[in-house]
Amino acid sequence: MTKIVIIDSQVAGISGDMLLSSLIDVGANKKKVIDSIYTCQNYFEGSKIHNVDFLKTNSYGISCTKLLLDYTDSVSSRLGSTVYRSVAACCDSLKLSSDSKSFVLNSLKRIILAESKIHGSNFSRVRLHEVSTIDTAADLIGTAVALDDLDLISKKFYTTDVAIGNGLLKFSHGIVPNPSNAILEIFKNKQILLVPGKLDGELTTPTGAAMLINLASEHISHYPPIIPEKIGNGAGQKEGKKVANILRVVIGNSNSKLDYSFESIYELETNVDDATGEMIGNMIDILYANNAKDVTVLQGLTKKSRPSFVVKVLTDKISRDSLVQILLNETGSLGCRINEVNRITTSRSFITVPITLGNERFEVKVKISRDSDGVIKTIKPEYNDIKNISTKLKIPYKKVFDKAYYELMKKYN
Repeated sequence: MTKIVIIDSQVAGISGDMLLSSLIDVGANKKKVIDSIYTCQNYFEGSKIHNVDFLKTNSYGISCTKLLLDYTDSVSSRLGSTVYRSVAACCDSLKLSSDSKSFVLNSLKRIILAESKIHGSNFSRVRLHEVSTIDTAADLIGTAVALDDLDLISKKFYTTDVAIGNGLLKFSHGIVPNPSNAILEIFKNKQILLVPGKLDGELTTPTGAAMLINLASEHISHYPPIIPEKIGNGAGQKEGKKVANILRVVIGNSNSKLDYSFESIYELETNVDDATGEMIGNMIDILYANNAKDVTVLQGLTKKSRPSFVVKVLTDKISRDSLVQILLNETGSLGCRINEVNRITTSRSFITVPITLGNERFEVKVKISRDSDGVIKTIKPEYNDIKNISTKLKIPYKKVFDKAYYELMKKYN
């Protein structure tokens, strides 16, 4: 059985206090977490925590836990580097595990890097405002302590779509559209889908976003196979209208003996009966260049016995709409079938193998698949690396492939 954790923020988003509260709701040691939060004030000059508690409450009829943090702070902004040093010192004083400390500091670093990019300043000189106060440190360190207490820090985390809300935001830099620039920078290129959600206003905060991307290694549209064990609901600070303002964390077990990832993907399909082979080949290249996961072309017959091609494209949700448009434009088709399907992919890793041909040394990327016991199942040199060497040296593809495979067999046999 493999322990997995799902962070479900598709309805009400995620903030630091919501994630922390959900972990308390699921069973983390409340006293240990509260004590760690009080420790933070020792490292933030001008800050004083008056009270910390986790209250059992409900949001739109659903039982949940909410963080109560009463503090004062005489400073409204701090240098990002100052905040980083303070949080690092606090982690050391609490003797957090190396994984937990890395989680805290990487999350904070992600926030500071986002702010430095937005303001055109370097890491050591960027000034933080809303995320510079002690409540950010409390969220980060409290969450790390809770994860350690629940023995989750090294487990497999999944994230659903992330609700960000809508409208305009008013904060230290004036009025900006939601999501804020910081949220966009934090999620940039992370392959996590941002959605409006079911509540108005800001639903996801920079602290929540930064912690999420440092925990969750995979985005899902549907829950993977799971036997639920514990469910925690962390409440947001405002009451939802017609929907609970909660972040749900689900801890459970997967009973699969395979080491695999589960994902929902989309299959796009269309029939083409008036395209040349060259057009189809060009279409395939363009689809792959725009993040298609797989492209398959089958021959068939349509009405009036016209020869045709059946084009099937696999894509994720993020690239789906753009690939539909490309498929229609490149084929001239007037329609496209879309099916949402589930698939599993076994784990794989990549290594680089050096080979020497024609007195020149090259590096070939190799994909390796292993079973749950770590035994190698397949080894495959990457096509593009073999092709590039073949083209450069003007020797047959098979000769380069055989040489790379020979070096692999020496290494792993």
